[in-house]
Amino acid sequence: MISYELKPTFDNLKNSLLEDSVGRNKSIANFIELLDEIDGNVAIALDDSWGNGKTFFVKQTQMVLQSLDSSDENLTEIRECMKKCLKHDTLRNYLPVYYDAWSNDNDTDPVLSIIFKMLQDIDDLEDYEVNDKSCWDMVTHGFEVLTRSFGGPPVKAFLDSVKGKNLLEEIKKHKKADQVLNHLFDTLLEKQPEDTRIIFFIDEFDRCCPNFAVRLLERIKHYFLHEKIIFVLSVNMSELQHTIKRHYGNDFNADKYLRRFFDFTIPLPPADMRKYYETINFEDNGAKYVVAKSMIEKYNFSLREITHYFQYLKVAVPEKYNQYEPRYGFYHHVLIPFIIGLSVHDQNKYNDFIQGKDSSSFAEAIPLHHADWLCQILLTQSDETFLLGINASATVVVSLAEKFQPVYECIFGNSTQPARVHRDTIEPYDKNLIIDVLSFMRAGQNNGTK
Repeated sequence: MISYELKPTFDNLKNSLLEDSVGRNKSIANFIELLDEIDGNVAIALDDSWGNGKTFFVKQTQMVLQSLDSSDENLTEIRECMKKCLKHDTLRNYLPVYYDAWSNDNDTDPVLSIIFKMLQDIDDLEDYEVNDKSCWDMVTHGFEVLTRSFGGPPVKAFLDSVKGKNLLEEIKKHKKADQVLNHLFDTLLEKQPEDTRIIFFIDEFDRCCPNFAVRLLERIKHYFLHEKIIFVLSVNMSELQHTIKRHYGNDFNADKYLRRFFDFTIPLPPADMRKYYETINFEDNGAKYVVAKSMIEKYNFSLREITHYFQYLKVAVPEKYNQYEPRYGFYHHVLIPFIIGLSVHDQNKYNDFIQGKDSSSFAEAIPLHHADWLCQILLTQSDETFLLGINASATVVVSLAEKFQPVYECIFGNSTQPARVHRDTIEPYDKNLIIDVLSFMRAGQNNGTK
């Protein structure tokens, strides 16, 4: 089975930028230019539902920022490609740091975790060996290398004095935590161009355990106060509110709480669906693709859901099949693509449908202006139509839901009697064929998939 879902590897990030495969290059350029207009310390929420490409967007933004300030040959093509989208030739310099909050939410304290990730991402520390060191020793050594690289004052003595203790509590005894961190950022920026800023991309934030998510937010606001720091947190804002409520209680005003932390909330720019469909070769205008696009639009599938849906269709529904009876064409091109889409959207609705409990979603999902073509088999008389004006010879408008119901009851209900449709007969045992296709068993035999 071919996987159509791209993982955010270096090559995939680079190639999708060069090809502008989801049409977001201009949006990335606009976002960078927005960042460039911002002065001072800010926190930005990049908001969208899961599966629409927030990780790709922030990692590609990081890659573009790195390309603009780097002589790395691996980034040359990206730099030249994105310069075509940027309005300004001269931008500030950035040290971008990517931090996956979800994969780090077992760490004791977000401050230590974020700083360590920053040390890893600094180009000057790319040879930093960490395999044989404890977490604290890694950070201690990292601070040493950092200050040596950029000529700052030594901090090892302070770190050694609090080794094995609670970092923030011990910092408070010596100096305010924000002052210690400001000193660290000053050291880092000292040998950089004067306009350089550090930008932290905090990804997968709304997937964190509630306690870590709240600590991370509060640490950012209380301790990362340097004027040359920007935080971009990619979030599903509605899910994040649920996370906050799980920490403070269901009656807590999570919306008001989050407004304290974010200076801006920016929706993730939409993908160019035409380009995206081209990327995954979702271009056929046959019946199953019309049904699929209708499901995608009706239920507002995320990019990840679209990719999974298309993958299922390619495997379960062959382009050609060996059955010539009209009802089999209806099953393969209309009914099965609909059912697969329903399973991607809502497993409960899917279960209700195939268990004979509820057929209403079928008529709701099929586009009415295509119903005469897609569901012609359900029209039992030559003068019937689902939408007047579509079929010039038809004069009687009938309900798609009513015409589909006997077929639905025959296949998925308790009926043991066949149902007559135009030029064919629906048989109760046809359910076995449909379930086989949905389980990919018969699909492999029909299209050669192994």
